[in-house]
Amino acid sequence: MIPTRPFSYVLAFTLLLGSTISSIGQWQRTLVQSDEQVTYDVPVPHPLAWWTHNPLELDESGDLLIGSKANGGIGLTARDYQVQQKVTTLGKIADHRIVQVLTTIHAGPRVVTFGGPAVDGPPAQWKSLLVGVGANRYVEIYALQSNWGEFQIGSAGIYGSGSGTILGTDDPAAGNGGYCSDAYWWFDKAGAHPVDFTKLEDAIRQAIPKEGTYRSRCWTLHPEEAYLESWVQRLDAKCHACGGLGTVHARYRIQSGVAIPVSVRFEAETEQ
Repeated sequence: MIPTRPFSYVLAFTLLLGSTISSIGQWQRTLVQSDEQVTYDVPVPHPLAWWTHNPLELDESGDLLIGSKANGGIGLTARDYQVQQKVTTLGKIADHRIVQVLTTIHAGPRVVTFGGPAVDGPPAQWKSLLVGVGANRYVEIYALQSNWGEFQIGSAGIYGSGSGTILGTDDPAAGNGGYCSDAYWWFDKAGAHPVDFTKLEDAIRQAIPKEGTYRSRCWTLHPEEAYLESWVQRLDAKCHACGGLGTVHARYRIQSGVAIPVSVRFEAETEQ
């Protein structure tokens, strides 16, 4: 059985009191589930302790909210899982304190998984990115729930300096498809806003052949260097690793939350 965040934990209330709205502005939260489904909602501020309590002990009866009679009638409780949690202050951007909460959940011997990995397989991992909005009040702007190894969870990071500072998170999906769960934000006094990569993407599309396509995020984007490097493949390629046209190299800078291209170069593949 895969532990999941209860409905009341994952989906925040969208009707906020006036005092709450004035304190958090127009913040938005990104929610990524293990099936790569992405949804958005308006986050609600809570004390840090609210975000770091044991996620498996939210039911007053002590039962998991996934259902105490799941798995053929076995009553699963928090005792059937081992939870580890790491809370890290990543730093500040525009006077907003940013905290990362990584939660790892190991399944115990009573847990039975149907059609999934064995109990001794990879643990479930959750990533939560919190931003301070007042005295010991935080909103969650990003939540990734990876069950039994669907994503390779790592730490988010703060990149750049001055007005070009951004927060970024990038967690590769399992397998060789090259997919990931990633997101990037810039900050001002009003809150967090997604970085706009449109100008960079437009410049790259103008530099590569018209019959080509490239990967704009995940493993190709290196925010620590403000650099993108991607293999360019034919649009009509017949397989995952064929139809290569060359490689695009692009450098950019962050200006008012926009990735401005500095240099873009396409390097064609040479005939073998």
